[in-house]
Amino acid sequence: MELKTSIVAKRLGVSPKTIQRWVKKYHIPCQKNEAGHYVFDAEAISLLEQIKFEHGTALEQRDSQEPPNKTSAEALFTVYNQFASRLQHIEHQLDQKADDVVSVQLLQHRQEIEELASHLHKLEQRIAKLEENAHKEQANAAEKTKKKAKRRGLGHFMSLFT
Repeated sequence: MELKTSIVAKRLGVSPKTIQRWVKKYHIPCQKNEAGHYVFDAEAISLLEQIKFEHGTALEQRDSQEPPNKTSAEALFTVYNQFASRLQHIEHQLDQKADDVVSVQLLQHRQEIEELASHLHKLEQRIAKLEENAHKEQANAAEKTKKKAKRRGLGHFMSLFT
């Protein structure tokens, strides 16, 4: 995205002459087209916006009878770089904290899964014992019914002789 001086001036709400003065005064890096007019890219526009902000702050200070804070492009670049490096540091800390949180959650989930697996194993063992006991009881009941049937048959058979 490359814009001409008049478009940038409208965007910032200042005159085109002001934009030209700021480019010369603060050594804003921008290119010129074949006709010798400035052509601004996104980086140059952001620097101009920062300069406009700083000028607005300086005008507010002057109106409140405070001495104006004169800043140069180098000072603006220094402050910008400090903020950028601090922002990167904070983003790095945020990423690291997010990674730590995810790691803790994974460990907690793993522990819960291991506890559930242990509980499931105990339940399986208990079910196996209960099934074994049920089979034994069924076998005993079947055996008792077989024995009772024989006794009834023998008792019935004996009653015929008496």
